[in-house]
Amino acid sequence: MSTERFIKARTRSSSVGTVIGITLVLFMLGILGFMLLNARALERHFKENVKVDIYLKRDLKEVDVMKFRKRLDTEPFTRETQYVTADEAAEKLKADMGEDFLGVLGANPLLPSIELNLQEAYASPDSLKWIADHLRKDASVHEVKYNPVVVENIDANMGKVRWVLAGFSALLLIIAVALINNTIRLAIYSKRFLIRTMHLVGATGWFIKRPFLGNSLWQGIIASILAIGLLVGCIQLLVHFQPDLSALVQPVPLAILLGAVVVMGLIISLLSTWFAVRRYLRMNTDELNWT
Repeated sequence: MSTERFIKARTRSSSVGTVIGITLVLFMLGILGFMLLNARALERHFKENVKVDIYLKRDLKEVDVMKFRKRLDTEPFTRETQYVTADEAAEKLKADMGEDFLGVLGANPLLPSIELNLQEAYASPDSLKWIADHLRKDASVHEVKYNPVVVENIDANMGKVRWVLAGFSALLLIIAVALINNTIRLAIYSKRFLIRTMHLVGATGWFIKRPFLGNSLWQGIIASILAIGLLVGCIQLLVHFQPDLSALVQPVPLAILLGAVVVMGLIISLLSTWFAVRRYLRMNTDELNWT
């Protein structure tokens, strides 16, 4: 009875280890898949948050400010505008510096401004230069400032990031297949003599493979569910700490990704089990002893 309990405990431990191994691999693949699917959305997010600061003339009347902002909102390159008064700019600078600089200067030297967020198509170095030159010609504008390095870095790096993610995902997929295959082969290794015995007494290959495939199917399903739980949890944490990235979590791409994780887990598990059992079916007794 103790021997039977030992075998059951060992089998259960092997199954748990297999599920954990598959879960971790699928989780890593899911993370990379999420990043790859959202690389384009992430680029759009960065570009749409590129800001152009338009500093207005100090003596400009409020009605003229509103007219200028209304004209700006109708421009094809405008996604969003926000008006910042001189007093609001002073309060913001005071909060950033941690001291009241107006008390030293005696007057507010800051100008009112409009923060302009661009449409994605216009967030490029050439377009930004044209937009800045176009805005400087307006009689209401004192100065236009933006950071060209940010836009150049987005254009230069996002393409590289996509290629790196694609290459790394392909590499991880190969490693994942190898790891899951090796994990399942080790789990079936302890039952190689049982497989051989069943084969010798006349059991067909399908009859022998069926319980192993059924067990592998359940392991793949459980591992996929656990991997999806981890993946969704990480995405929720990401959105919690970075609310601006909530736009990246689109229902359709996310559903496709989660479905791909399930399908991948089942296919890899079933194929690895199929080939592992098939391998031991083809071995003779001597080869089993030395395997």
